[in-house]
Amino acid sequence: MYDGPLDDVAINVRTKSGRLLTGRKLANSPVTRACLESGRRLAERELLGFVGEEHMHRPLCTLTRENIANEAELIFREARHDERTARALFGTPPDWTKAATRPSIGTMKDRWRTLALYMGDLVRYALRDRYSLTDGMLDEATRAELREAAAFSVAVDKVAYEDMKVVYADETSARFQYLVTGLADFHEQIREALDGVYRHSFGYWRDVYAEILAARGVSLRPGISLDELTMMLTGMAQGLSLRHIGAAGGKVIDHHDRRSMLGKAAQILIAGAIDPGDGREVADVVDELMAVRVPPDEDHRKPGRFRAWTGRFRRGRP
Repeated sequence: MYDGPLDDVAINVRTKSGRLLTGRKLANSPVTRACLESGRRLAERELLGFVGEEHMHRPLCTLTRENIANEAELIFREARHDERTARALFGTPPDWTKAATRPSIGTMKDRWRTLALYMGDLVRYALRDRYSLTDGMLDEATRAELREAAAFSVAVDKVAYEDMKVVYADETSARFQYLVTGLADFHEQIREALDGVYRHSFGYWRDVYAEILAARGVSLRPGISLDELTMMLTGMAQGLSLRHIGAAGGKVIDHHDRRSMLGKAAQILIAGAIDPGDGREVADVVDELMAVRVPPDEDHRKPGRFRAWTGRFRRGRP
């Protein structure tokens, strides 16, 4: 359970009162935190298929005020025998006087007038894991491999496998991210929350790629910017992880050999993006590689139709 500040997460609660101190206090209150954690747990059960045997007619259908308040009350009770939950809700050491105000439909409405406002804060809360997962992706030893290892392809395969396995394929937050992406066009706050996740991931990996290019003394082909390369590589990771989640037979990740399709795709992209010294744009290289080739010793003209000659030979004139 997340125990950090909620000032930039429960934004709708913080700005509700119009007063800075009151808003921050309300945003970081045990009831607010329990309600957001409640929604995350309810969504997780849906995404992992633990909602029971009944068929789900729409995504996130369990996120009703009643269900959220009931689950939040269970989290309050959980704090009595779980130290981590107690610290997250009531501080260190836990101040049990804060438990006097309990989660309910009424206290939830007091914080979020509509479920749409709650959804905006919930998305920010649920997706905050994406930030910490990205930040902890590469340790210094792995970064050193990417900068210095002779077998660069091996280092790429290693990072790509871990990226797919940890950050995308095996995380509930990834599934939640893809689910709410479909709602982004209709909910401004969801779109803003997703944009924050993408910008954070983009900035992290852009710095990594810049560091690798500088350390290895290589540059990109003319017409390819570092921003474009970063967007292509992160976009491939997101697309392949979505494929892995939605198509079990896609063989995107090979756990036996600890490799992934992302590793191969990244190497193919890098091979085309790095300038070997010829200074040519990638389009020129592609045109040359894909030019139609006809072996000079073969005639591919269509054979003419055979016709038997039945005329008579002319006699020469005397």
